[in-house]
Amino acid sequence: MKTTNTFYWTFIDTLIYNVATIAAIVVGVSQFLIRAWNENNGTQKTRKVIQTVLAFIDTLIDRSKVYFAESEAAAAVPVAPLPTKSPKRPQA
Repeated sequence: MKTTNTFYWTFIDTLIYNVATIAAIVVGVSQFLIRAWNENNGTQKTRKVIQTVLAFIDTLIDRSKVYFAESEAAAAVPVAPLPTKSPKRPQA
């Protein structure tokens, strides 16, 4: 019975050390990322990237509008009007 108790406490000690190690790594990495973000003006760089991506998307949309407008004008297919049917039941 004593060996089970020793194994249990050894396991608990190892588990606590592993959790503490992982927590220390997470804290260290997060502090590094926050400091690097602030020192390298991360907010302004992110804003610039977002503006560049949105300008690129806007350019694509403008070009696609021109392309589809030209292709619709070139392929103008006459469309027959829909026939109008009288309803089967008279409306009051």
